[in-house]
Amino acid sequence: MLAAELDSAATAYDTVITQLTSEGWMGPASAQMAEAAQPYLVWMRTSAAQAEQAATSARAAAGAYETAFAATVPPPLIETNRTLLAQAISTNVLGQNIPLITQLEAQYGEMWAQDAATMYGYAAHTAPTAEVTPFTEPAQTTNPAGQAMQGAAVTEPPAHRPARARRLRSRNCYPPHPPHCKASHHLAHQPHPQHRSQTR
Repeated sequence: MLAAELDSAATAYDTVITQLTSEGWMGPASAQMAEAAQPYLVWMRTSAAQAEQAATSARAAAGAYETAFAATVPPPLIETNRTLLAQAISTNVLGQNIPLITQLEAQYGEMWAQDAATMYGYAAHTAPTAEVTPFTEPAQTTNPAGQAMQGAAVTEPPAHRPARARRLRSRNCYPPHPPHCKASHHLAHQPHPQHRSQTR
């Protein structure tokens, strides 16, 4: 369940980013956002695969336990064998209980061998299930100093804001210096029509 949810979330996440960067938001900023999101997508898909592996291992371990439990001699049978043996030994005054004692000992030996084989088999089947890859933390996808930078921008003196705006506009020209950016730059440095009329 967890593996399927992680894989579905990764697919939806990837779809949204692809649509956003190819239709509604294009430019250097969107490309940087998509690049920053890639490690998180990889982490989600890797975690989904690890969750599936862990679930498979858990199911295998549970199945091995059920098999071992069914194959193990019930403890009450072992206790009964030991009780009968103790009684046979305590009343074996003339050796009349030797055949019974031998039979009970042989029966106990078979029980011991069955339980030992079951436990060895259980250990062999569950050893691979214990090798689960540890989960990792997702990669950092944001700038830890982002909030501080935003706060600095808000408190920036008004005199510095025009220069900052020009830098941001120049960064948004992609590729560098396309025709519309050159035109806007040229118009920005032309005197106002009213000013031209006054200078004549």
